[in-house]
Amino acid sequence: MSSLFFWKTWDRSHRLGYLIGLFFVVISLVLLAIAWLNGINTAVRWDVLSELTDVPVAVHTFTDGLLSYTAAGKAYTVSEQFLASAIQVHPALATACLTGVASAFVLVMSALTRFGRLRYLIGMGILILGMAFFRWEMLEVPGLEGNTLFLILTVLFGGLSYYFHAFRSDLLIHVRLLAFGLLTGATALAISLSSPVALPAMALLSYGMPVLLAMSVGFIFFISAEIIAGLVWLTSTSRDQNRPSAEIAGLVVDQPTVPGTTLGTRNFLVITGLYLINLVLIWLKNTKLVEWDVLAISPFLLYMISAVVGIWGFRRLTEQQDVVSFRDGAAFLYAGLALLTTLTISYAFATANDPITEMFEDVIVYTHLGMGLVFVVYVYINFWPIFKQHRAVYRILYKPKRLELSLFRVVGFVLTIILLSTGGLITLRQAIAGYYNGLGDYYVLSGQRPSAEAFYRLALEQEFQNHKSNYSLASLAMQQDDQATASFYYQRATLKQPHPQDYVGLSQAYLQTSLFFEAVKALQQGIRTFPDNGELKNNLGFLYARTSVADSAYFYLKAASEQAKNADVPESNLLGFYARHPLVLSADSTLAQSVKPSNYESYQANALALRLVAQTDTTQPTRPDWLAEASAGQGLSIGRFANVYNYALASHQPDTVLTNRLRVQLTSPLNQDFTDELLLAQAVAEYNAFHPADAFAILTQLAENDPINGPSYRQTAGVLMLEQGLYQSAADQFGGNKDTTSIYYRAIALTKKGDLPVAQSLWETAAATDSAVAALKQVLYDERKPITDIEKAMYVAYRPDNAGRGAYWQTITDPDLKTVAGVYLANDYLAQLQWRNAQLMLSGMPTKGVSPLAVSLRNVAAIRLSAFRRSVGSAETMADSILPQQRAEADYWLGETYQRTRQPQKAAYWFSRALYRAPLNAHVVSAVADQLQARQQTQAAYDLVLSALPYNGDQPDLLRRYITLCLAIGLPDYADEALAKLQAASSPADYQVFLVDYQKKMALNENRRRKFAE
Repeated sequence: MSSLFFWKTWDRSHRLGYLIGLFFVVISLVLLAIAWLNGINTAVRWDVLSELTDVPVAVHTFTDGLLSYTAAGKAYTVSEQFLASAIQVHPALATACLTGVASAFVLVMSALTRFGRLRYLIGMGILILGMAFFRWEMLEVPGLEGNTLFLILTVLFGGLSYYFHAFRSDLLIHVRLLAFGLLTGATALAISLSSPVALPAMALLSYGMPVLLAMSVGFIFFISAEIIAGLVWLTSTSRDQNRPSAEIAGLVVDQPTVPGTTLGTRNFLVITGLYLINLVLIWLKNTKLVEWDVLAISPFLLYMISAVVGIWGFRRLTEQQDVVSFRDGAAFLYAGLALLTTLTISYAFATANDPITEMFEDVIVYTHLGMGLVFVVYVYINFWPIFKQHRAVYRILYKPKRLELSLFRVVGFVLTIILLSTGGLITLRQAIAGYYNGLGDYYVLSGQRPSAEAFYRLALEQEFQNHKSNYSLASLAMQQDDQATASFYYQRATLKQPHPQDYVGLSQAYLQTSLFFEAVKALQQGIRTFPDNGELKNNLGFLYARTSVADSAYFYLKAASEQAKNADVPESNLLGFYARHPLVLSADSTLAQSVKPSNYESYQANALALRLVAQTDTTQPTRPDWLAEASAGQGLSIGRFANVYNYALASHQPDTVLTNRLRVQLTSPLNQDFTDELLLAQAVAEYNAFHPADAFAILTQLAENDPINGPSYRQTAGVLMLEQGLYQSAADQFGGNKDTTSIYYRAIALTKKGDLPVAQSLWETAAATDSAVAALKQVLYDERKPITDIEKAMYVAYRPDNAGRGAYWQTITDPDLKTVAGVYLANDYLAQLQWRNAQLMLSGMPTKGVSPLAVSLRNVAAIRLSAFRRSVGSAETMADSILPQQRAEADYWLGETYQRTRQPQKAAYWFSRALYRAPLNAHVVSAVADQLQARQQTQAAYDLVLSALPYNGDQPDLLRRYITLCLAIGLPDYADEALAKLQAASSPADYQVFLVDYQKKMALNENRRRKFAE
């Protein structure tokens, strides 16, 4: 273990400095592995493009027990497709890479000062030559034009290096590292502050890439034999446990070797043969000499293994050849070169610069193959007899007895060049193409697109099939709306190294030029190339969903949901597909229940749309979490808009978070495209929050401002008013529309109000196109006798002028219809103060097979009867079995019960509950206003009545209270105006009675004013 962790024997300064450098190397290897495994996904992200599609749904639905009423509207589904972004090269990535390269430079410079004079001069000459090619003049530092900056840096770094080498070689490594580190940091800071270039780090890295490539290739060649050397160690290490550990580990270099138990030459040849065969197969495949789909070890994995094994191999080399101290110099030199090479390869992967990654792949294969073969020969010539004797060859591996290793390195270099030349110098052209690609990236981020395009085209001249250049040019063309050029380059990008993103981009280019079928074909071709790619299948399903090919859309979306990395998108699309195709739902009703919990906003929106379409789930939907978390200044995305809109339509309970969020979003200019839809959602939310006046005001505003959708808004307002019992207001809303449904609803509103003569023409118009409506019209206007249960129930409910309609009620067989019609009869009896008849009617209603709605209506009538009888006990008993739709009316009659039994506090409580739920109900408002006036809160009573009066202009009781309150607070002019309305709404007898009282109060007020004036 001491050989494995050799640095443990070093002093603290050397150990700490080396471990820091080794830590950077390990981090760079991890980053390389991540970038390599992610492939193009590191630089090209999958974006999601969302679009809205409306589906017809019911904005609001209710039933009175006889008929159902629906406000037609629309919900929104979100359809999403994947988009491939342009290749993303972030300036921070270049800065981080250059920082790592600078750290490697510090390690190498510090190490070189400990080498001998010749090696030092050669090393420094290479570094200075490399610095010259970094194009420092591109930084445009003021006053340092041309090569001035390079010369200054050469003097600074070269002078410090020579000082350490020639005069202070005694200084420890940490001092040299600190000195070069501070000088490098100061240089970087000075350049960043003085350079006017927007991206100095990226400019320096892009123009200096040839230097990094050359040094990286040199390092790869240097470590190319390390795996073979490691195999020598593996097969010649003694397994004899009785030998001293130091001897087995090889710490004692000159220890005499004795026979031991080793894996031996046979295993060495077998393992080495497999390794070299793997390299040969990769070489044959890369040169297209064979088309086998072989499973071979990746060259980049071989590089990482070589780089790691080389740490111990280079240590053994320096110690056996005794060229330089490994602890003082060689260890840091190796760490610096390994860091530089690994970062260069990682940067190529991170920027999807495939010419450079392919170049490195070839270099790794050719160097490892060429040098590997030569190193095997080196071992055979120098150590084979010793190897066969099972001795520890690794201990003297770099002390050859016949031919020096340097000679074999020369042969290996020549063999590597020969292997490279078999590809027609393609590796060199790839390096040049990668260099131009890097410059193209720099100019893209600098905003100089013409220059970027020029460099990308130069790269194509070197390697016309390279993916990065073609894809980048296609992306630039798409940004300029040049879809024809984009499609050309996207197609070229698929020639050599296709990626799913290429086919998605090609499909988008076709779609934007209305070539729908070409877009479909592009995606189909992509799926043939990448049969397991979920993003391609999602987009193809998205396109099929636009057509009538529903089965293909379902097939691809379903497959995409199982294969896409972001499965939320195809799963959301599936729900939207179900919502837009009711026939699919009718064929399989279980699809509507296939919703799972999800935080993905588009999925939530489509789940709510499916719920609204299917209408099988009546429970309260779960509020989206983001409604409570979203910031005030944040605009709505398409997914969030559809989510909040559909949630507002699907929710049937008060939700202050929803209403508050809608108010905030409506104030944001970022949401101006959704203003009308958000206003409709707010109207529905306000209505569910028991603020019907606010809802009606919003709907009226929408109808006035939108002539196209105005009829829909008026119909919605009319249905809501109908549910609130505001029949005249509802009829007025429906009167603004010309469609048959609105005419039919207006006829019903007037019928409910009791204006059958006025409604007759409307019934006739609606009946002209609907036989069911025609049948009801015939019954209501005595054109024939009712036959069916619904006809009998309608006649009983809306023909109170016929005293014999009870006979029809007796013959109704449907329990629900009989109960509901009986409630109408009972209420009619109570209105005529015939509570005994009402009691008989309620007691004769069905008790079995009755729906909860009918039971709730019956219980409300029973509470009303209890109020007439002043029976608190029976009223309280019935108050528990009430549905939310009838809760306000039940609370009102319970309050009346307490009022008539002289329990004003309880009456006030129940009246306030009724007012909360039905703030526009004339009876409720009148009762609460009376209580307020009795408590001398006349102004509050007036404000309450005034808020309800616009929707109850036909209610005599409310008009009378309004007139009285106007007189009480000194508004006689308003009282006079309301008196005319009262005359139209009341019977002549009732009006005359009130007029006498009104005149008395007017005279009394006049006397008071006269006395006050005196």
